[in-house]
Order: sequence, then structure tokens, then C-alpha cells
Amino acid sequence: MVEITDRDLDQALENFEQMIEALERYRASLEARRARYEAQGRDPKTYASVISGNLKRIDRLEEALEGDVYDLLRHLLDGSGVLASVDEGRWI
Repeated sequence: MVEITDRDLDQALENFEQMIEALERYRASLEARRARYEAQGRDPKTYASVISGNLKRIDRLEEALEGDVYDLLRHLLDGSGVLASVDEGRWI
């Protein structure tokens, strides 16, 4: 992995990783809530579509983050590595 020398880029990467982790925690929370509601015998008409809708949105957001957004972030990191090499006089 490229050493990240730019504080803002490092923060962007940290936030990206934290967002992915937070989405996974939220997914687990939704699935636990659904199980709790089912165990309580609640009417699925009151919660099922909202939970399934949010689970689908999480999937879509993760796909976007792990696709185009990840690629853009990776290219930013690559570019920062090139610039670090230029600063150190190692880039030909």
C-alpha cells in the first residue's frame, strides 16, 4: 500500500473504511430488529417493507462504494504515491 502523506487523503480513506464498517453494523442491526419483530409476533405489514428496502439500499450503496468510488479512491492513492516519489526525486 502506498504511504499516504496527505492528511486529508488519509482522512478520506479512513472515512471510507468507517462507512463500509458502519453499513455492515447497520445491516446487522436491521436483521436483528427483523428477528426481534418476528419473535414478538408483530405484523410484517408494519415493518417488513421498510427493513427490506433499507437492506437493498445498503447493498446498492456498498456496490457503489466498492465499485466506482473505491476505484476513484484507489487512483487518488496511486497518484499520491507518484507525487511522493516526485517529491523525493525518485520518479523518472
